[in-house]
Amino acid sequence: MAEPAKATDGEALRLNWRQTWPETEADYFAVADGYDEAVGRIFKGTGGQMKGLWFWSMTANGPEISRNIGELCGTALSARGAARLVEDVWFDAIRGTSLDRPAPHRNGYAAAKAR
Repeated sequence: MAEPAKATDGEALRLNWRQTWPETEADYFAVADGYDEAVGRIFKGTGGQMKGLWFWSMTANGPEISRNIGELCGTALSARGAARLVEDVWFDAIRGTSLDRPAPHRNGYAAAKAR
């Protein structure tokens, strides 16, 4: 099972994804630069009719975060799809606020060369 942050095809994910608990393989949360708490979470269903689906939710709240933008949670067929949904909702929720700023450019080659 591939972590959502290690996507290899298409556009890169925009948030920083981390494993929620070391003992739980298919459970991740997202963090964003400039926001102190988790932005959202994805995890894989393990039983019943939802087994194999990825659950997602945008969990962030605060005075600059709109929660009146439509769906804030749901399911997806893949970890990458669920992560993208969290990211899309997050960026819609912060549009036009002080949290809405470009992500820092992370260039591993340039960072290594600078050392």
